[in-house]
Amino acid sequence: MSSSTFKSVLRNFSHKSRTKKFQLFESLFRPRPEERVLDIGASGEVFLRYTFEDIYPYPSRIIAGGYDPGEVKSARQAYPGPTYIVFDGCSLPFPDKTFDIIFSNAVIEHILGPGRQEQFANEVMRVGKSWFVTTPNYWYPFESHYHLPFIQFMPVNLQRRYNSLLGTHIPKGQTQELGLLSARGLQTLFPTSRIERVRVTFWPETLAAYYLDPERARANTTG
Repeated sequence: MSSSTFKSVLRNFSHKSRTKKFQLFESLFRPRPEERVLDIGASGEVFLRYTFEDIYPYPSRIIAGGYDPGEVKSARQAYPGPTYIVFDGCSLPFPDKTFDIIFSNAVIEHILGPGRQEQFANEVMRVGKSWFVTTPNYWYPFESHYHLPFIQFMPVNLQRRYNSLLGTHIPKGQTQELGLLSARGLQTLFPTSRIERVRVTFWPETLAAYYLDPERARANTTG
């Protein structure tokens, strides 16, 4: 398979995977125009032209951002509808239960350091009434950051050698530190959440931790 064909396959897979996640979000949350929404991890580069801001029906109700000013700037240029703020997801600058919904796609696996993922999860649960947090499944055999199979199961020195030989996405000979999570690990971080396994291929590629506050759950049931 040529490099261009491989990249086309990956783009198609990524699009289908995100579509599945967005469909799940919409079916669960049924967004309403009066609600306030926080998007943690907004970018106009990583997910350009197919991200949360593409599918959410009320973009002016979104506050979006993250810790990287460049990513926030690119998101503002690509999707001018929301309000943008630079912030640390492990120490959100908002009072308790400010937002009706918190959305965060493929961010938590990049949060590293002792206790940092737990801090991030606690902040999501503190600031949001409901939330939808996704991350790649640690146990899926094809690692989505390296675009290589099984690399996440190897020690760092072997990851570096493996990437040197076959890698095409992360620069050869380098490694990207990741905090990939299993369903059990995600459940531990978000104990009140349900964990959904999102599948495009033969095995769930993505995990989603979601929680609907009681009022939303009742409204969705009766509506």
